[in-house]
Amino acid sequence: TVGPLFDMCFWAGSKTVIDAVRFNAGKMIQTFLLGLLVMYVWSIMGIWWLSDFHSEDNCNNMLQCFFSYFYFAMRGEGLADVMQDPIFAQNIIDFTVAEGTMLLRTIWDMTFQFLFLYVLIAIITGIVIDAFGGLRDKKDEAEENIKARCFVCNLDRFRLDQNGIGFDRHVHIEHNPRYYFFFLLHVKQRPRAKLTGQEAYVLSKVWPADGSGSSYAWFPRMQTHTMDDTEEAEDNVVERRVEALEHRVAHGFARLEELLLTQTQGGGFPSYKPAE
Repeated sequence: TVGPLFDMCFWAGSKTVIDAVRFNAGKMIQTFLLGLLVMYVWSIMGIWWLSDFHSEDNCNNMLQCFFSYFYFAMRGEGLADVMQDPIFAQNIIDFTVAEGTMLLRTIWDMTFQFLFLYVLIAIITGIVIDAFGGLRDKKDEAEENIKARCFVCNLDRFRLDQNGIGFDRHVHIEHNPRYYFFFLLHVKQRPRAKLTGQEAYVLSKVWPADGSGSSYAWFPRMQTHTMDDTEEAEDNVVERRVEALEHRVAHGFARLEELLLTQTQGGGFPSYKPAE
């Protein structure tokens, strides 16, 4: 049977190829349709200008000529099987200006060869190669993010190494994603009557009874129990200093307005007492 052979589609390498084609199928189809349109125009020009050079077996009407162009061009042989064998002139005059000139056929044939056998195929190949590059960049970015940030709390490696128990210990002991996965399985399978208050709360957030969307606000985002409070304390000190500075600046502007108002009314400048 053929069915088991499709397991190869789930291999890591096979999935990469399939994804590269699947994600860019629209671009490749649009490029291919554009090529068919240009090929159709090319076949019209060929019948109009070079009808005497076409083989009668392959180009009797427009439909037959178009499919002949498409079939032989995609096989990589160009228009050799659609056109009659060329007879090259013996001098430059017969080659360029004589009736049924070979110059026009040569330019038309080689241009078709260049556009459809080189450019069109190269564009489709480039789209696939760019898709491979994009998938590789996304994979590298995801792996770098996993190595640099905790999947659960989103704290970066530097902060956990400086103020916590260390990034590696944190992601393996404190915020191991497997623990959360097993916890969700436990909450989902355990009878609701036997759930604790915290478990019932998580169950109501992840699988709400009203059918609304799941909420993961219960995750410890940007926090952990083993994180040192030194950084938070420093932030609080800076915040208090900024607030004190803002208060002094506001008080100074108020005093300046009083001075300007007194000067305008001609009452002289009052004595100034610095703010305590």
